Amino acid sequence: MDKKEYRDWLKLVSIKGLGQGKIRRLLKVFHSPQKIFEANKHQLSDLTFLSENAVNEISKNENEEFIENQLRLLEKYNVRLISITDEEYPDLLKFIYTPPILLYIKGKILPRDSRAIAIVGTRKPTNYGRISARKIGVEIAKTGFTIVSGLAYGIDGCAHKAALDAGGRTIAVCGTGLDIVYPAVHRALAKDIIQSGALISEFPLGTKIEAWNFPTRNRIISGMCKGALVIEGKKTSGALLTAKMALEQNRDVFALPGNINSPQSEGPNYLIKLGAKIVTDAKDILEEYHIKMQVKSEKITPKMTKEEGEIYKLLQKNDRNLGLDEMVEQSDFSPAQLSAMLLNMELKGIIKRGAQNRYWLM
Repeated sequence: MDKKEYRDWLKLVSIKGLGQGKIRRLLKVFHSPQKIFEANKHQLSDLTFLSENAVNEISKNENEEFIENQLRLLEKYNVRLISITDEEYPDLLKFIYTPPILLYIKGKILPRDSRAIAIVGTRKPTNYGRISARKIGVEIAKTGFTIVSGLAYGIDGCAHKAALDAGGRTIAVCGTGLDIVYPAVHRALAKDIIQSGALISEFPLGTKIEAWNFPTRNRIISGMCKGALVIEGKKTSGALLTAKMALEQNRDVFALPGNINSPQSEGPNYLIKLGAKIVTDAKDILEEYHIKMQVKSEKITPKMTKEEGEIYKLLQKNDRNLGLDEMVEQSDFSPAQLSAMLLNMELKGIIKRGAQNRYWLM
């Protein structure tokens, strides 16, 4: 879209009294915002779904401040707009009950992204949840599926990183304007996602963190995908809301079973009771779409920090197997520093911990 089209679309979505449903009906009649604004009052009044106030609002020009501000921010933050009539707009998303009229985007959405799986879960996962999200995410991404999630702490972040480590595509649906990365700790991750997928949001630039924005964005996460996998979360969590929306959108729902005594497994176990498919391996998802796992000989080596690289080399020198005490003796790291780094390396799938605090390379 050019700047004139941006202006028309921004004006359309900012008109008071016009919800997404009425805008979609207007587009069916007039096909573009420009044609809507060129219509006279008599043409608009003939439409039974428009009130007199709505007809008057369409004829006004009271949103210039909002429009100019958005145009300025779009340029400043290198963000684009795509409308529900654009080819780039996700195909599956068009057919949910309330598809967003406009999407703000950084990066690109490709036709291949129509084959997507959502991976969502708690912001406070257990190690079991983190490791499972990475393992399943990597395997799904390697088959060509795009992984969609919400850029949040915990499982969302693990899912995005898994796709990137596998050399695959991933899309993050944000609950703020795209000029604000939330959480801030995921700024580097967001930059990587833009290179291998996209950040998208239906919220205007400048929209700050509001709790009610996140349930709204969850319908987009599920709506873009063929199915949604829930990895840990309570029955009242946002991940369960995403699963509920997936069901309403006639999407597949998958769940990772967990310890019945763990609060974080409460949600997935509940979904399984309701009929969600149990997932313990990526194959459980892929077989639903008649896709076989393609085993590749090359091993994916996740990104490591400089310090993690030192631990990696240390393990290589010692037959790939060392105890924590031995690593303390052979390195300049304290036990606390080593424990934190080893946990991160375990979550990345680089090492594995065994009995008596011994670690070895995968």
